[in-house]
Amino acid sequence: IKHGNRQGTAAKGGVLLVFGDDHPGKSSTISHQSEQAVAANGLPVLYPATVQEFIELGLHGYAMSRHAGIWVGFKVVNETVEATATVTLDPALPKITLPTLAALPPGGLHARIAFDPLKDEVRLVRHKLPAAQAYAYANGLDRVTHGAKTVVPGSLGIVAAGKSWLDVVQALQELELDARRLERLGVAVYKPALIWPLEPQALKAFANGRAELLFVEEKAAFMELQAASLLYHLPTAERPQLLGKQDAQGAPLLVADEMLEPVDIALAIASRL
Repeated sequence: IKHGNRQGTAAKGGVLLVFGDDHPGKSSTISHQSEQAVAANGLPVLYPATVQEFIELGLHGYAMSRHAGIWVGFKVVNETVEATATVTLDPALPKITLPTLAALPPGGLHARIAFDPLKDEVRLVRHKLPAAQAYAYANGLDRVTHGAKTVVPGSLGIVAAGKSWLDVVQALQELELDARRLERLGVAVYKPALIWPLEPQALKAFANGRAELLFVEEKAAFMELQAASLLYHLPTAERPQLLGKQDAQGAPLLVADEMLEPVDIALAIASRL
């Protein structure tokens, strides 16, 4: 994985590294979480929430890999893999937009024969990962799925990906927070598809002016820590408080060592309203 990532992929090819996680330890010997290891090897990570998104994000993953010259990680979890669903197979979807890259290194982003680990690292950090983020932004992979269409100053934003996003949707239903009530309260839900490295433009636009961002994630915090780094230097009026594993006072809020249930998420959301 490491050598393939560093050397990139052929311009006509694409590599999708699918990895399976079993957060509650239902069918595995350990209750594991793998995106940290994949990110440590420099691979962007996509996280589908549904069986339908296996197809859509899978095709985007191959396109992202070809565009950025990099392997792309694809996180799947047992709850989704073991599900049965009806999906739409449309040869015209997804519509893929290839962004124009401002600058390319000599020789481009793709595979080269020469053994050059130091410059490979430079190409990865300065060009390949930003190209993956640019692809995510150009194709709207990270998006607002519920709630206020415009930012209401002082409001709550919820950030969740993959299965946690499904749990958030159920939690909103249990709280009877339909589209009308979410709009009135100014609450919105942001669903990243690219969970590493987080795409900064869309995230900052979602965060701007909100009082709090609540990160709902299975297991250890992952996106929350990235967001803290991305949003830290925003002006005070534009920088929300980040909540997730802890509340504003540092007390435990959402568990990091047990399976999250929609009722737990509903209680956490209710505590912020």
